[in-house]
Amino acid sequence: MIGTEARYRTLVRVLPAWYRAERGDELVGTLLDLHGERDRAALWSEVWALLALGMRTRLAGRAAPARTVALGDLVRQVALLGLVWGVLRSASKTGETLWVLFSFSGPFPGDFRATLTSDLTTELIRLAASLIPLVLLVDGWRRMARIAAGTILAAGAFWFLARHSSDLGPESVLYFAPQWLPLVLSLAAFHVDAPLPPSRPWWWVVGGSLVFAPALALRFGLPGDPDRITGLSPLVWLCALAGAGYLVFRHRIEPRPGWTLALALCIALAVTQNVVLKNGIIPFGATVLAQVCCAGAIVVALTVVGIRDYRRIGAER
Repeated sequence: MIGTEARYRTLVRVLPAWYRAERGDELVGTLLDLHGERDRAALWSEVWALLALGMRTRLAGRAAPARTVALGDLVRQVALLGLVWGVLRSASKTGETLWVLFSFSGPFPGDFRATLTSDLTTELIRLAASLIPLVLLVDGWRRMARIAAGTILAAGAFWFLARHSSDLGPESVLYFAPQWLPLVLSLAAFHVDAPLPPSRPWWWVVGGSLVFAPALALRFGLPGDPDRITGLSPLVWLCALAGAGYLVFRHRIEPRPGWTLALALCIALAVTQNVVLKNGIIPFGATVLAQVCCAGAIVVALTVVGIRDYRRIGAER
């Protein structure tokens, strides 16, 4: 029984230290009682409930130490901003493909039209994969949002393994991580005890993304001089401007380390995804180098500010 108790105490370590100090012995006692009664069904149910409790307490939204709440806020903001990035990128690519389809003059060479149609279908699927969980969360449908995120993750993992099992490598993982990571974080962080995002500002973000991203694609999808300043993507410039604007106007709001660090992480993921995607396609000239350096400097500044605000809030509490 001593070995069994040691295993259960190890299992209970999925809970944070502050929660184990309050209820750790009680939970271990419950597991030992169920083990002694040989009630396997109840024991497995208790184990799954313990794992879910560990996720909720480590990413708590309230009734927890300040650092735990800050970590939960950070993960939730990364999930939301990551979903917004997926909407921006997919809407931009959809607008660009539609622009080419409707503006191309003359007969389409070979399978050009079929390829564009396939690309359009793929981008619409990716757009739905980010937009559906985001809209459900903003509208307050927490459970449906998590079910949608889990379903999309399962379907995406099956498709990824079927298509990339032969060439699985770091580049493929880095490319798809910004698409899948927000879904994983949505499942983990938006539990029943977590606060939902405020509806009104996020509806503006969702609507603005759906309107602005295709317009940006039409503007910069043209060949010639405008296309020379886009670098990796005009959306990378947009992310850098968003980060810079946040740094300029952040003094007007209360310190929000979760927002600041989440924005830094999402900008870094966006730049990484575009570097992996465009490697060998777009020459890494002065424009791309300036774009990466600018975004990198903003990421560093956001990280420093976020850590400083996080420490300040922890000291005050």
